[in-house]
Amino acid sequence: MKLQKAPILHLFKLEVDPKNHDKLIQSMLDAHLDQNALFMQSGHEDEAGHKNYAVECFQDDTQYQKRLNSEEYQAFLKASDKLLTEKVDVELQPEFISTKPDKLNVSGENDYVVYMTEIGVQLGKGDEFANGVLKEMKAAVEKEVGIMVMIAGTVMNQPNEWLSLEVYQNKDAYQKHLETKHFKRYLVATKFCVESKGLHLLKSDFVSDQGQIFYRP
Repeated sequence: MKLQKAPILHLFKLEVDPKNHDKLIQSMLDAHLDQNALFMQSGHEDEAGHKNYAVECFQDDTQYQKRLNSEEYQAFLKASDKLLTEKVDVELQPEFISTKPDKLNVSGENDYVVYMTEIGVQLGKGDEFANGVLKEMKAAVEKEVGIMVMIAGTVMNQPNEWLSLEVYQNKDAYQKHLETKHFKRYLVATKFCVESKGLHLLKSDFVSDQGQIFYRP
């Protein structure tokens, strides 16, 4: 599905007592049974499952509101109030979204390698960074079989704060990505643009993808 208008894109940072991690994921899976989302992914950063990150994408505000008002989501809110110790909802301005043609609905143990990167771009370097990262992402999804998902966005009203989500089929696919010419060109092209960088390796808890989603402004 090639999107003509910017979809709704959110990042959730969720903290939970490790003993409640499995309950949190199950409540999220129950809530994600609705079909309004184009894409959803959740993973945890630390082994215990204390820090969790979820990315959700909806085609438009109508679908997003249906999601918020659904019985499944309301049940999740009640459950999460008892489980979460912290919740941060970050609205993103989509800059690039591309997923593979095949639909995905995977939970539990899997081989996916997920990286979420938070990048602070120097003032005055926004266009230069955007040009470099978007060229790299486009080349990556076109040339690399092992890339399942590439998503990039900027924090709403903070265009110099970037976030990217990358889902690879397995470790080998990720290692091959690091050796590609387009990735190395991206590093050189954006070397003097990046002010800060936080790289989060996530263990995927689930990923749901309607398949063949593409958006670029």
